[in-house]
Amino acid sequence: MFLLSKMGDEKGKSMVSESLLERIEKSDVIYRCIGKEMKNGILACGFMRKETAERSQYHFSNAYYSCFVLLRGSGRYLSETGTSYQLQAGSLVQRLPGVPHSTIIHPDGKWLEFFISIGKPFFKAFCSIGVYDQTPVQTTELFPGDLERYQKLLRKLKAAPDSQLPLLLPELQKEILRMHGYHTHPEKMQRDPVEIACDALSQNLEEEISMEELASSLQLGYETFRKVFKKQTGISPARYRTGKKMEQACILLDGGVPIKEIAGLVGYGDVYAFSKQFSRFFGFPPGQYRKNLK
Repeated sequence: MFLLSKMGDEKGKSMVSESLLERIEKSDVIYRCIGKEMKNGILACGFMRKETAERSQYHFSNAYYSCFVLLRGSGRYLSETGTSYQLQAGSLVQRLPGVPHSTIIHPDGKWLEFFISIGKPFFKAFCSIGVYDQTPVQTTELFPGDLERYQKLLRKLKAAPDSQLPLLLPELQKEILRMHGYHTHPEKMQRDPVEIACDALSQNLEEEISMEELASSLQLGYETFRKVFKKQTGISPARYRTGKKMEQACILLDGGVPIKEIAGLVGYGDVYAFSKQFSRFFGFPPGQYRKNLK
């Protein structure tokens, strides 16, 4: 395992524009909960600005799991055993359930973090399969798309009705895994282009995506990208994207979400266009799929 326990003092790389960070002038957070117990069902995320030393937290602990990426500013993390880590832009800090610690803020007015919190059972699931390192402070890399993705996740969590909160849990979990794995494990930075494309094509299904721009972001021409993608997956990028939309549509149909609403959630402008694509993909319309469930 690639451990980062000795890297707390190293500076993380940041490709996030300072001007974009300066636009976040105040804290913007949301706390939601699946069920009634926050320690088990919390789903939270947001930007926290901490401009003075009074915002430091001493001997602090959560009943649930939380982590944050420091986007600007500096400070220090102090464990209960006395281990000290310097914090700066690019530091990834974990707040493990029930583990006391202190975060001491350098009062220069620059501190800006993005945090994610999930319930303790979901944290235990991560631990049970050993998918990430539990070192409290690690070094990550910040990329241009990170800030936009954080903002989008925050908007989604704010807007989601309670009945759809379970559908957002995988998105929060994926972002946590991205923070721990994709950014902090160098061997995973050199990922296969098709794997990266599959990730991109599986996200934000309600939005349009340009295959040409996706190919360009992978430093490939479109025709080369399409051929390589089809060779590895057996289908075209567009077909893969449609398949992911239909998978999500079936999940939403199973959950009783109205068909008109599902159409928008998977990127179709109206029910007719969605039903036509669903029928083409499965051989029957979404209404028939729902009837078959009964």
